[in-house]
Amino acid sequence: MYRVLIVDDETAIRKGITAFIDWEKEGLIVEDQYGNGAEALTVLEKRSYDILITDIKMPLIDGIELMQQALELHPSLKVILISNYSDFEYVKEGLKLGAVDYLLKLTMKKDDLLSVLRQCISMLEEERKKDSKLNHYQQGAVYLARKNVEQEIKRLIVQEQTSPSSTSWAPAWLENSYACVYLMLDGAEEWRENHGYLYVQLLLEEWQKMFYLQVEEGAALLVAESDMFLILPDHDGEAQRRLLQWKQVLEKEWEISTSAGFVTEQGITSIVNGFANSRSACQRRFFEGLGGLYCMNSSETHVETERHHDWTPFFEMIQSGDPVSSAIEVALKRWKSGGLTPEQVQQEACSLLTGAYQIQMNTESLLTEQHDLLGQADTLEQMVSILISQLEEIGTSFSPKLTYKENDDQLITKALDYIAAHYTENLTLQSVADIVHLSKSYFSLYFKKQTGRNFVDYLIELRIREAKRLLVQSENRIYDVAKASGFKDVKYFSKVFKKGTGLTPMEYREKQQATRSSID
Repeated sequence: MYRVLIVDDETAIRKGITAFIDWEKEGLIVEDQYGNGAEALTVLEKRSYDILITDIKMPLIDGIELMQQALELHPSLKVILISNYSDFEYVKEGLKLGAVDYLLKLTMKKDDLLSVLRQCISMLEEERKKDSKLNHYQQGAVYLARKNVEQEIKRLIVQEQTSPSSTSWAPAWLENSYACVYLMLDGAEEWRENHGYLYVQLLLEEWQKMFYLQVEEGAALLVAESDMFLILPDHDGEAQRRLLQWKQVLEKEWEISTSAGFVTEQGITSIVNGFANSRSACQRRFFEGLGGLYCMNSSETHVETERHHDWTPFFEMIQSGDPVSSAIEVALKRWKSGGLTPEQVQQEACSLLTGAYQIQMNTESLLTEQHDLLGQADTLEQMVSILISQLEEIGTSFSPKLTYKENDDQLITKALDYIAAHYTENLTLQSVADIVHLSKSYFSLYFKKQTGRNFVDYLIELRIREAKRLLVQSENRIYDVAKASGFKDVKYFSKVFKKGTGLTPMEYREKQQATRSSID
């Protein structure tokens, strides 16, 4: 039986809806009825329902806000809106937010309501089939066997074994032609900056689940903070087409961009080589742009450019006051030749920046933060843009400098004090950077250097600590705890909380209550 919750401030409407339908015959049960959204939300915090029928205009909390908060608590909930003719703008907003349909109070008929209810039932049944399929698959022998293959492949790569001691774990398709794919999240640093490391980790874990559900044979390994390594059989040369389809679905569903290196290999002894070559192929995104599929033949060889290069013309142009863009052209000619890896190009850019600083400022400096910015660039275009900006800044600041600088401890203390006072508010990296009078990018690197952690992750850590305090010291609803701790999205709060503590907020509260009870 699917559970139905009816919310309307008019008693006659609630009774009318209840009397309209033979609920049991339709496989439904009306468990609760409430006259306003606030009462309904309190109950939704404690238990789940399958279908919510709600009026739009109500006191305390209207139907749109109730719907938003209810869907955050129970994403699979199906919502039917009830409205008057004058509520149409609200209706459009509700449909945009995910309501199944709407009904007009004055013209509502039994068949209309029945039709929408059956539509909700159909959607719920389809979702339960998918969930059941996922749960069944994850508990099945096939899934466990694929996870074992994943672990064995990871062991080969980590230990750089080209001749494994045992191949009993290996599926038959690994003896034939297979595709090795190195997948990178584009703009990963920005994702981590805006959402935190935990969010990116959750993202990759969801991709891994998606791969195992949609690709019948193959393995998916999480190999870095924002990278994956995929292996799938290349039956009839179809692996590339299948990968592109999967990549497109992934990007559309998660609203992201990814780059992938693709190479085909054959036999277990070639896995380590396939990992290295596909990663090398994916690094071409640095030179060719993000979002592509970069293929490499296993027969391709890498011809390295001479590492020791005469940069005299570059420094002469900088020293003579020529436009930075002209000096950069000298560097680009070398970097675009194709003989250097992205890491080598970034190292050379750092060396050029340091040399230019020493020429212009007549002093030596580590320029650690500036080097970090160059190293975080996803593409050559991004790196060159950062380098130009840094070189131009050096040029404009060519003047005697005061020897006194504000104490670093005072800066970071000021920043941390401000965060501690405002972390439950809509705090951003930019707002804190403004307080200590630093640029956003420089403050981000400075903060990490001084504290050893990313700004967003530090902020999330403070918010989770506050959430723990509230969960133990109050009986507030999870939604209210999330909001009071600084989290706008209760669903995201629950995921991050569990990732950080191993427990859901409710489980954490119950565990602490049980602990206190045993002590008492």
